[in-house]
Amino acid sequence: FNNDEASKLVEAFKKKYPNVEVELQVTADTNGAYQTLITTALRSGQDVPDVYASEVAFVKRFVNLENGYEDLSKYMSEAELKSQLVPYTIEIGTDDGGVIRAVSHQACAAAVGYKRDLAKQYLGTEDPKEVGKFFSSAEEIIKTGQKLKDASGGKAILFPGMAELMRMYLGARDQAWVVDGKLTIDPKMNEFVDTAKKLREIGAEGGMEAWTPQWSGAVDDDKHFAYAIPTWGIPWIIDVNQSDANKNTGNWGLAEAPAPYTWGGTWFGMYSGSQNKELAWEFIKFITLDAEQSVAWAKESGDFVSNIAAIETLSKDADMISKTVNQNPYEFFGPMISSINGKIITQYDDQITNAFQNAMLSYLAGNLTKDQMWAQFKDQVRNDLEGKVTVE
Repeated sequence: FNNDEASKLVEAFKKKYPNVEVELQVTADTNGAYQTLITTALRSGQDVPDVYASEVAFVKRFVNLENGYEDLSKYMSEAELKSQLVPYTIEIGTDDGGVIRAVSHQACAAAVGYKRDLAKQYLGTEDPKEVGKFFSSAEEIIKTGQKLKDASGGKAILFPGMAELMRMYLGARDQAWVVDGKLTIDPKMNEFVDTAKKLREIGAEGGMEAWTPQWSGAVDDDKHFAYAIPTWGIPWIIDVNQSDANKNTGNWGLAEAPAPYTWGGTWFGMYSGSQNKELAWEFIKFITLDAEQSVAWAKESGDFVSNIAAIETLSKDADMISKTVNQNPYEFFGPMISSINGKIITQYDDQITNAFQNAMLSYLAGNLTKDQMWAQFKDQVRNDLEGKVTVE
């Protein structure tokens, strides 16, 4: 579904294995077109690719589709895979029965991205370790929002919108949205609701919705202090939204969020009915388990790879220091990826999180009480996932 990425991965494979013919088919997932194409092909058993990709939003659905992905433990044990690839990526590619069916060439850990000049001016330090302390708990986040506002005379705002903090809290949960078929609200989400409300009340959160032009534009201003930034967010959230004058100046930094979390990623598996399983496995191995390829891919694409040996190599490579954040993302994200919990990802996350976000926006706007917000959220989940998830 992503030609930029797929074509380069295929090109790299063909360079190493020039005698293997690879046919690449790309269908954008606009309005779920890619998902529909794969699902229809699997149902008919016709024209299913030997290897096909799943985005994090639907990988859990795809690994659980009947006659879909092959059991990868036939080719390499779970212990071996987890010793070579970031463990949480293996957990996400595992079906509900505990069978590994897809692996990722990426590890999309996420953190707090912040503007160093604002940190120095209003918080007294731009050092990533010190800035991380300002985000270490709900209490600290609220205090930091107030401190920024007071020190700047109301000019500086902690977050452009609610979604930044929500992403961090979603990753900090111990329990998934769905446990044993039931909607489950982790205590962390209750904490998020109260923290977000307080930030809105003190004017420390800008009320922007993520991915809007307003939100993108705020990346380059001298007002909105911090964003949720995953590994891929350095090029695709910060760099693409910076003016030429601000690019490559190292004015952004990465600090630890309240808990390690993940955002994004693509998984690959082979079709269980493929006639080319050995070659399909060679392709999957090449893009994930080949450390040399992973290092080359990281340097060419700016991606954060999932190969543990490559992460170790890249974390010590001075050439990997980003001109955007003046840090080596591999050195920064490397230690935290082992703490990410991949088991809290479910196939219903997108629908449930959207329902939660809709209710939260109404609550923060003052249109609902907190009790009404939770009731609206549950009603929407009940309607959207009738027969799939029990809501009590």
